[in-house]
Amino acid sequence: MFKTVISFGIFAAFLTYAQAISDEQQAQIQAKFVEFGSECIKNHPVSFEDLTSLRQKVFPESGNAGCFTACIFNKIGLFDDKGTLSHTTALESAKKVFEDKEELKSIEEFLTACAKVNEEAVSDGEKGCERAKLAYKCYVDNYEKFNFDLNF
Repeated sequence: MFKTVISFGIFAAFLTYAQAISDEQQAQIQAKFVEFGSECIKNHPVSFEDLTSLRQKVFPESGNAGCFTACIFNKIGLFDDKGTLSHTTALESAKKVFEDKEELKSIEEFLTACAKVNEEAVSDGEKGCERAKLAYKCYVDNYEKFNFDLNF
Protein backbone atom coordinates (compact mmCIF):
# COMPACT_ATOMS: atom_id res chain seq x y z
CA MET A 1 0.00 0.00 0.00
CA PHE A 2 2.94 2.36 0.64
CA LYS A 3 3.72 2.68 -3.07
CA THR A 4 0.10 3.46 -3.79
CA VAL A 5 0.03 6.15 -1.13
CA ILE A 6 3.26 7.65 -2.43
CA SER A 7 1.96 7.67 -5.99
CA PHE A 8 -0.93 9.84 -4.90
CA GLY A 9 0.93 13.08 -5.33
CA ILE A 10 -1.09 15.46 -3.28
CA PHE A 11 -0.73 13.35 -0.15
CA ALA A 12 2.89 12.46 -0.74
CA ALA A 13 3.85 16.09 -0.72
CA PHE A 14 2.10 17.54 2.26
CA LEU A 15 -1.61 16.89 2.40
CA THR A 16 -3.28 14.11 4.28
CA TYR A 17 -6.91 13.51 4.80
CA ALA A 18 -7.01 13.97 8.54
CA GLN A 19 -8.98 10.80 9.31
CA ALA A 20 -7.68 8.45 6.64
CA ILE A 21 -3.90 8.17 6.96
CA SER A 22 -2.26 6.37 9.87
CA ASP A 23 0.69 7.84 11.76
CA GLU A 24 2.94 5.22 10.17
CA GLN A 25 1.75 6.10 6.67
CA GLN A 26 2.17 9.80 7.49
CA ALA A 27 5.78 9.16 8.54
CA GLN A 28 6.46 7.20 5.36
CA ILE A 29 4.93 9.92 3.21
CA GLN A 30 6.97 12.60 4.93
CA ALA A 31 10.13 10.52 4.44
CA LYS A 32 9.36 10.28 0.72
CA PHE A 33 8.81 14.04 0.59
CA VAL A 34 12.23 14.55 2.19
CA GLU A 35 13.75 12.19 -0.38
CA PHE A 36 12.20 14.10 -3.28
CA GLY A 37 13.15 17.41 -1.70
CA SER A 38 16.76 16.23 -1.43
CA GLU A 39 16.76 15.34 -5.10
CA CYS A 40 15.11 18.60 -6.20
CA ILE A 41 17.32 20.86 -4.11
CA LYS A 42 20.34 19.76 -6.18
CA ASN A 43 19.02 21.45 -9.33
CA HIS A 44 16.90 24.09 -7.61
CA PRO A 45 18.76 25.23 -4.50
CA VAL A 46 16.66 26.85 -1.79
CA SER A 47 17.77 28.17 1.55
CA PHE A 48 16.92 26.84 4.98
CA GLU A 49 14.77 29.96 5.36
CA ASP A 50 12.86 29.07 2.20
CA LEU A 51 12.18 25.59 3.52
CA THR A 52 11.08 27.02 6.84
CA SER A 53 8.70 29.38 5.04
CA LEU A 54 7.19 26.49 3.10
CA ARG A 55 6.67 24.57 6.34
CA GLN A 56 4.96 27.63 7.79
CA LYS A 57 2.60 27.74 4.80
CA VAL A 58 4.18 30.88 3.33
CA PHE A 59 5.58 30.67 -0.17
CA PRO A 60 9.14 32.11 -0.26
CA GLU A 61 9.98 34.93 -2.63
CA SER A 62 13.34 33.48 -3.67
CA GLY A 63 13.87 32.71 -7.32
CA ASN A 64 14.29 28.96 -6.93
CA ALA A 65 11.36 28.25 -4.61
CA GLY A 66 8.89 27.87 -7.48
CA CYS A 67 11.12 25.54 -9.47
CA PHE A 68 11.98 23.55 -6.35
CA THR A 69 8.26 23.11 -5.64
CA ALA A 70 7.51 22.27 -9.29
CA CYS A 71 10.23 19.62 -9.20
CA ILE A 72 8.63 18.00 -6.16
CA PHE A 73 5.15 18.24 -7.69
CA ASN A 74 6.51 16.54 -10.84
CA LYS A 75 8.19 13.76 -8.89
CA ILE A 76 5.07 12.96 -6.93
CA GLY A 77 2.82 13.11 -9.98
CA LEU A 78 0.83 16.17 -9.07
CA PHE A 79 2.12 18.03 -12.13
CA ASP A 80 2.36 16.57 -15.60
CA ASP A 81 5.34 16.98 -17.92
CA LYS A 82 3.84 20.20 -19.31
CA GLY A 83 4.03 21.96 -15.94
CA THR A 84 0.30 21.86 -15.25
CA LEU A 85 -1.69 20.49 -12.36
CA SER A 86 -2.94 17.02 -13.17
CA HIS A 87 -5.87 16.80 -10.77
CA THR A 88 -7.66 14.07 -12.73
CA THR A 89 -4.68 11.74 -12.38
CA ALA A 90 -4.37 12.62 -8.70
CA LEU A 91 -8.04 11.78 -8.16
CA GLU A 92 -7.66 8.42 -9.89
CA SER A 93 -4.73 7.64 -7.62
CA ALA A 94 -6.77 8.68 -4.58
CA LYS A 95 -9.38 6.11 -5.50
CA LYS A 96 -6.69 3.43 -5.04
CA VAL A 97 -6.05 4.62 -1.49
CA PHE A 98 -9.43 5.78 -0.21
CA GLU A 99 -12.63 3.79 -0.36
CA ASP A 100 -14.98 6.03 1.60
CA LYS A 101 -17.19 7.97 -0.81
CA GLU A 102 -17.29 11.05 1.43
CA GLU A 103 -13.50 11.15 1.64
CA LEU A 104 -13.24 10.83 -2.12
CA LYS A 105 -15.83 13.56 -2.58
CA SER A 106 -13.79 15.92 -0.36
CA ILE A 107 -10.62 15.06 -2.25
CA GLU A 108 -12.30 15.65 -5.60
CA GLU A 109 -13.72 19.00 -4.48
CA PHE A 110 -10.33 20.05 -3.14
CA LEU A 111 -8.52 19.09 -6.35
CA THR A 112 -11.17 20.79 -8.46
CA ALA A 113 -10.89 23.98 -6.40
CA CYS A 114 -7.19 24.19 -7.24
CA ALA A 115 -7.50 23.11 -10.90
CA LYS A 116 -8.07 26.76 -11.76
CA VAL A 117 -4.31 27.36 -11.54
CA ASN A 118 -4.01 25.77 -14.98
CA GLU A 119 -5.97 28.68 -16.43
CA GLU A 120 -3.60 31.31 -15.03
CA ALA A 121 -1.12 32.91 -17.41
CA VAL A 122 2.51 32.12 -16.58
CA SER A 123 5.67 33.33 -18.25
CA ASP A 124 7.77 30.17 -17.77
CA GLY A 125 5.69 27.88 -19.97
CA GLU A 126 6.13 24.18 -19.30
CA LYS A 127 8.74 24.64 -16.57
CA GLY A 128 5.90 24.89 -14.08
CA CYS A 129 7.76 27.08 -11.56
CA GLU A 130 5.19 29.86 -11.52
CA ARG A 131 2.27 27.44 -11.64
CA ALA A 132 3.73 25.51 -8.68
CA LYS A 133 3.62 28.70 -6.64
CA LEU A 134 -0.02 29.22 -7.65
CA ALA A 135 -0.92 25.62 -6.80
CA TYR A 136 0.87 25.80 -3.45
CA LYS A 137 -0.98 28.96 -2.52
CA CYS A 138 -4.29 27.40 -3.58
CA TYR A 139 -3.65 24.35 -1.38
CA VAL A 140 -2.80 26.56 1.59
CA ASP A 141 -5.88 28.72 1.01
CA ASN A 142 -8.20 25.71 0.77
CA TYR A 143 -6.92 22.87 2.93
CA GLU A 144 -9.03 23.64 6.01
CA LYS A 145 -12.26 23.85 4.01
CA PHE A 146 -11.87 20.20 3.07
CA ASN A 147 -10.73 18.81 6.44
CA PHE A 148 -7.13 18.32 5.35
CA ASP A 149 -4.06 18.68 7.51
CA LEU A 150 -0.99 20.38 6.05
CA ASN A 151 2.05 18.55 7.38
CA PHE A 152 5.37 19.37 5.81
